[in-house]
Amino acid sequence: MEKTPVIRGFLLISLLLLLWAPEASAQKKSKKVRCTVCLHDPELMQRNGVSHGPFPFGRSSSEEVQIDLLWDAVWLESAHFRFGLMLKSWKVPESERKAYRAELEALQEKYPAIKPKKAVLDPWLRAHLLVERSEAAYAKFLDLMGTSEAEFQDQKALTMKGLGPYLGMHEKFEIMVFIDKEPFKEYMEKTWGLTYVKPQRWNNVDRRCLWFGLNQEEENIRHDQHLHNIVLHNIGHNMLDGYQFYSYDLPVWITEGFAHWFERDNDPRFNMFDTVEGSFHEAKSLERWAPEVRKLVMKNEAASFSSLLRRASFAELGFEDHLVCWSKIDFLIRTDKAKFGQFITTLKSRRNAQGLPDASNMDGAQRQAFRDFYGWSLPQLEEKWKAWVLDTYPLK
Repeated sequence: MEKTPVIRGFLLISLLLLLWAPEASAQKKSKKVRCTVCLHDPELMQRNGVSHGPFPFGRSSSEEVQIDLLWDAVWLESAHFRFGLMLKSWKVPESERKAYRAELEALQEKYPAIKPKKAVLDPWLRAHLLVERSEAAYAKFLDLMGTSEAEFQDQKALTMKGLGPYLGMHEKFEIMVFIDKEPFKEYMEKTWGLTYVKPQRWNNVDRRCLWFGLNQEEENIRHDQHLHNIVLHNIGHNMLDGYQFYSYDLPVWITEGFAHWFERDNDPRFNMFDTVEGSFHEAKSLERWAPEVRKLVMKNEAASFSSLLRRASFAELGFEDHLVCWSKIDFLIRTDKAKFGQFITTLKSRRNAQGLPDASNMDGAQRQAFRDFYGWSLPQLEEKWKAWVLDTYPLK
């Protein structure tokens, strides 16, 4: 009996601690989640067209993913993308600080809290940089296709064509980046039914949007530009697939060549290859592709347009084929960007007599589009490309 007051006192103190703990925890959490770039300032975020969510994502939402996976990611939504990003702080190499400072100075105009001279980029800053870079890629894609945002804002015209406002897709493009492979594998299995640890693109039919995800452990990503390039490669694929809505696949030489062109136009050091495991074993770290393509042309060993038109899957592309696909896209764009946009738009907009998407006889459709827009038959196109390579690409 004598111990009762002490016990009651202890219980009272415990209850008080429990009552106080959520508030203290919330305060601590509030400090932890405060973005170092936009400071979670509603007016600043609205002005710059971004949000930290919640928003629909994958087959659920950003909130549900975070709770389900106990995944403390940076969630961001911009005009055309939704992101779930788990990133580490990264130190900018001395040799690249000038370039990064210029990029950060431009971003500082939108977000005054940024310090452009920072040598270490925290996860929030890296996330916002990735948002800016992805939106720049979207604008670049529109320019390459010879179109503009206005084409995808006419709701009546879009409805008649069955298109959505995001290049033709109905919801925003999604990007998901993990640090470790196990959480990525868990998400892949729960969401898409795949026990897969390699980078993956997915057509989310339910929401009519395109998703891309990767984990940095599997790809051994240690450099910020490596991550930038792998994102560019895959949104290059997804934007090309989603353009005029994703109803059918373009030939792999076009999609992979374009994805390589997109990443290498940013930084030639980091290249991703869509392939089947074990289909080639050559080193993938080759940086200077142009001289290698020149050698292939001089030896008459480069895959021809005629050959590439018939390749049905990534498994049919060897290492040198990847280089050649990149070069042929490089040639088409640099010869006439406007014609390239017309060429792609024509292939992506095909309809049959019933007005339905038509992927039949894609070989013949490519040949006809080359004649219509570049004015060359396939043999003529091949010779034009070879001459251009020898005249443009360096020996070393």
